[in-house]
Amino acid sequence: MSEHSHEHTHDHEHDHDHHHHDHHHDHEVPETRDKMITLLDYNCQHNESHASELKRLADKLKDQGHDAEAAKVAEAYEAFDKGNAALRQALELLKRD
Repeated sequence: MSEHSHEHTHDHEHDHDHHHHDHHHDHEVPETRDKMITLLDYNCQHNESHASELKRLADKLKDQGHDAEAAKVAEAYEAFDKGNAALRQALELLKRD
């Protein structure tokens, strides 16, 4: 089994177009608890950065008068945020074991 490694981070704000052409999400599910914690933590951070991008996009759409589109993106952001919260809870539970 290979170690999970992913060098694409989102520790910065950016206004340019964001594309994940070589961004693969087909990682093996780790077998050990520590590796599961690492992968869950990575996914939480990664997904939270994407949720933040969606929030900024919804705000920008609304600012530009695209209210219906902004509402749909905001709806997606809220679903993303809810999923991220569940992942964070799973991570915290796993860390307690």
